[in-house]
Amino acid sequence: MVMENLTVANQTILESCTNSIIRLDDSGKIISISNELCQLAGLDVAQLTGRHASEAGPVIQHLLDNSGTVEIQAQSDSRYQFNHSELENQSDAGTVHIFTNITTMMDLHNENQRLKEEARQLQLIDQDTSLLTKRALLLVLESQVSRCRRYETPLSVFMMSFNKGGDRADLKLQLLKLGRLLKDQLRWSDMIARSADRQFTIILPETDRSSSDLLINKLKETIKLWGEDYRVCFGQSEWKKGINASDLLSQCEHELADASRTTSSGQDVA
Repeated sequence: MVMENLTVANQTILESCTNSIIRLDDSGKIISISNELCQLAGLDVAQLTGRHASEAGPVIQHLLDNSGTVEIQAQSDSRYQFNHSELENQSDAGTVHIFTNITTMMDLHNENQRLKEEARQLQLIDQDTSLLTKRALLLVLESQVSRCRRYETPLSVFMMSFNKGGDRADLKLQLLKLGRLLKDQLRWSDMIARSADRQFTIILPETDRSSSDLLINKLKETIKLWGEDYRVCFGQSEWKKGINASDLLSQCEHELADASRTTSSGQDVA
């Protein structure tokens, strides 16, 4: 009598649980199953009770076959995620499978990550260097290219990448040092962006390629005078009719990649 009362009490606890439950006997037959899971599978509780778990359909079978976080596609084509844990049921030598619906929580997490990434991309000032970000660079460059088309004025762009040993704190110091150098050597109308982890992109309005070459050579000589182990590479482009902002950046990246290969071969680019 005591065991019967205990069994009834355990059943009541399981049925009142906010999680979804599937109880199996020791042969794998379904003793009870939550309405929520039946609805997702497009089945009725009465259809599943007493049947072997292998006959419960693909949705229920997928839930039972996988542990941890499990994703299913319901009859409505909506996708749900559950956390699956399993307990041995001592009263009837079967097992209790507990499914916690974490769909809303995961949706909130994914939305939070999306918003964080969107906010990061919308930032116009780099936090480490106070220079323009890559997004800001694109906005400025597109504006400058439009000006070139209108007035047919020259425009040059160059990228500078660097490599020097050190940890993350050292990287920030290197960024600040090279950023200061660029600011000291450039005009007030020139624009500097941190376009990648160890890369700067500089926009030079009213500047042709030959003048850009002179500036790059001056930067190389200054960095060499520091006497530090900086390996610096440059890539350039110059605006011509028919070229857009993306083309300018692609040309810079191509030259920068060639310069990086030259550096890797042992030649000192900077």
